[in-house]
Amino acid sequence: MAQLVITGNVATMAQGATAPPVPGRVWIDGGTVVDVTTGRRRVAGFSRAPEVDVGDAVVLPGFVDMHNHLAYNALPLWTEPGRTERWLHNKHWPDADTYTESITEPAWVYAKACPEALLAYVQVRAMAGGATAAQGWPTANRGYRTVMRNVDAEDVGTGRDDLIYTSVVTKTGEALTTAVRRMAAGSGFIYHCAEGRRGSRVLSDYTDLDRADGLLPTLLAVHACAVDADGWARWDTAEAGGVVWSPLSNLLLYAETTLVDDARARGITVCLGSDWGPSGTKNLLGEMKVARIAADHLGYDLTDAQIVEMVTSNPGTLLERCWHRPVGRLVPGALADVTVVRGRGRGDAWTRVVAARERDVALVVVGGVPRYGDTSLMTAAAAPPSFAATVGGRRRRVAVPDPADPQRAWSWRAVLDTLREVQQDPQQAIATAQARASAGPRFAEDAELELFLDMPDTRRTGRAGPPKDPATVRIPPVPAPEHDAAYFDLLDAAPIPQGVLAPLRARFGQ
Repeated sequence: MAQLVITGNVATMAQGATAPPVPGRVWIDGGTVVDVTTGRRRVAGFSRAPEVDVGDAVVLPGFVDMHNHLAYNALPLWTEPGRTERWLHNKHWPDADTYTESITEPAWVYAKACPEALLAYVQVRAMAGGATAAQGWPTANRGYRTVMRNVDAEDVGTGRDDLIYTSVVTKTGEALTTAVRRMAAGSGFIYHCAEGRRGSRVLSDYTDLDRADGLLPTLLAVHACAVDADGWARWDTAEAGGVVWSPLSNLLLYAETTLVDDARARGITVCLGSDWGPSGTKNLLGEMKVARIAADHLGYDLTDAQIVEMVTSNPGTLLERCWHRPVGRLVPGALADVTVVRGRGRGDAWTRVVAARERDVALVVVGGVPRYGDTSLMTAAAAPPSFAATVGGRRRRVAVPDPADPQRAWSWRAVLDTLREVQQDPQQAIATAQARASAGPRFAEDAELELFLDMPDTRRTGRAGPPKDPATVRIPPVPAPEHDAAYFDLLDAAPIPQGVLAPLRARFGQ
């Protein structure tokens, strides 16, 4: 990894958003932030490093999406036709009549027939919203390369695979005891917990953790929207961990969301996650805006500065407990993940960052490597081989390698054409998936890649499996990676939120 210097209005987030961005430089070497300087001071040893001047744009730590299910992100928003009553919890809607045909089967076909194109698409979609790291990557029959940071599997150079554990499945009995034991030993636990309406049965996910002494500093409870004020009060402030808030998904499914003020009152660190294609925003730019809308609607005491912290220094605080490396802050020794955003509209820097759209993301750097951004900035930063793509009405360069030759850039057209071929002919794609799976030993290092879905399907005995009747599989068109009119048309037609999310369209200028 080479050197890089980025000049602009730097928000180090060293103490969160307590200080505004100031003109300065971020000095990167070998995937690590070496220094952050202001004024004319320069750092020795960078005479040959490329320097990128981003002007008045804000230079931030890379955004961290702390909750997703990336394998499903080539699918559009989903609502059960004719349903106006809100769902009870996350064990409820997977039993909907159209869930399998609308979500499980299309996602399964993409994951098996064209996993490389699927991974490329979902990473472009995430980086278009400023993300440098994400949680919720699909497991696979063998290892695979990503250009974004994989929160689930990151070892920060230690070679260890026990820094963070994750679970979508509810833990009970010995499995829960094991999870608590790992947390007590210092491992992080990112756990889908108490996702549903307050008073619903999934609250037991949280109360079981409490009884097992599992409310610990390395717990990151995903959703926890069923937890009431008394439940949050049970989390000892001396042991405060984190909660991952996905307000759009919660409001779309349950018409209520996490009691963020109650969690924060206990010292619990709140992060944002954009969740998955079927019930989430496209990316963190969308989720930040929904956080603003939800906070205003529900009367939460939340500033725009604190919303920016939820995608930078807050996840950094929690991940550093497990990784023992600074992340989510631009400080010496930190992982060199950087997001550059042109502030939009009026107000202070934090308000303008929250208001930013996809066209306002100027540069995304992961591990010191420029991966996404304006053509001029990617060129100035000496980015690796990249392809052209138009996202948010602005021409971009994207450095995602061709899976057949990592030294070459792939093609955005090839990525989209591959996905569209699957979408337009699912039956042929299923045949392709079967041929890939039978090409050799499934779990060999050189086997054809095969991704595994992580969400349950109660109509498939709890597991997401292949279509029972390939002839009936229908896959909707591949959505644009950015928030667009088609997305907002689906969102506006969703009855459960009762119009609470309607302002989001205007915030994206649609």
